[in-house]
Order: sequence, then C-alpha cells, then structure tokens
Amino acid sequence: MSLKLVRKADLIIVAVIIIAAAGFLLLKNYNSKEEKLIAEITVGGRLYETVDLSAAKEQSRYILDTDPQVVIMAENGQIWFEKSDCPDKVCVKSGKLKHKGDTAVCLPAKTIVTILGSDLDALTY
Repeated sequence: MSLKLVRKADLIIVAVIIIAAAGFLLLKNYNSKEEKLIAEITVGGRLYETVDLSAAKEQSRYILDTDPQVVIMAENGQIWFEKSDCPDKVCVKSGKLKHKGDTAVCLPAKTIVTILGSDLDALTY
C-alpha cells in the first residue's frame, strides 16, 4: 500500500486558493486607483483638518499645537507623522498612509490620522 503525500485534489485546492488570492489583489488595486481618498486629522476627538489626498501633489505640512507637538506631512497621495516630541514615536514609525482604512495614532498628543474613501463599503456602512 503506497501513500501519496500530495494528491490530485490537494493540488486543485491549492490552485483555487492561489487564483482567488490573485483575483482579490487585482480587484483591490483596481478599485483603489479610481477612488478619491480623504484624510481626516483628529485632535482630542475633534476634527482638526480634512486633506484631499487625491489632489495633494505638493507637500503640505501641518504643525499641530498639541502637547507633545506633532508635525504631519501630506504629499503625492500619502500622509504621515513626520515628527513627534513624544518619547516612543510609535506614530512616526507607523509610516506613510496611502490606502483607505489606514490609521496612525499619537496617543500622548491625542491625534489620529485616518484615510477614508469616497464610497461606502462593509466597514463604513
């Protein structure tokens, strides 16, 4: 009696999973290029600024009067914490935000940057 490690059915299942994953990635990238992205900067639970990332081609700097002080940059459809005077700098290490749903937070400064899309999806509905 010989046991096969890989059966024909196993290969078919793996192929279906790979094709589904590739289709999902293509669909996600296709939809994100046509979508208008808006970034919201919230300080202390209140909306500080709304930034249209789709139109942000030139560099914009937002120096927030918070304690500790935070500097946020927006350019080429991306937004990020450039500088923070907080001790751990987790917000700066979060990197550039460029996709719908991306969020970065500076807890000591009570500052949140969130990217929103222009259409409804399962998360916003």
